Amino acid sequence: MNICHLPLLAALLPAVLPLPTMAQTPPPVAASAAASANLPSSGPRLLSPAEKRDNADAAAAPDLRPDRAVVPQISIPLGRKPAEPLTKPSARKPAAPPAQIGDGAARCEALAGDLERAACRKKLAQSRAPG
Repeated sequence: MNICHLPLLAALLPAVLPLPTMAQTPPPVAASAAASANLPSSGPRLLSPAEKRDNADAAAAPDLRPDRAVVPQISIPLGRKPAEPLTKPSARKPAAPPAQIGDGAARCEALAGDLERAACRKKLAQSRAPG
């Protein structure tokens, strides 16, 4: 037993100790039978297996179907014609294309050293200059 279980054992011990003293022999059968004959039963009557089956079938049958028809949330086209777009195309002018970086400029920017980058830009500018 671990030491960490001792507080749990100490807490349960007072609840467990009185149990053997509570287990006494039952009173005589005659007194018990006379007392139970005069008093109505305190608990519900146990059902036979056939009664359980009948009650279960009657209670569960109406609940199996929903109250109203199920409505599909989405429709997936399965035919050959293309699906219609969900939104109509807007009448706005198309946006200008994003600015593009040339391959040469990208190569220059990818160089590690500042001096190398500056030399590459200078060479690129000379090659693009009209001449």
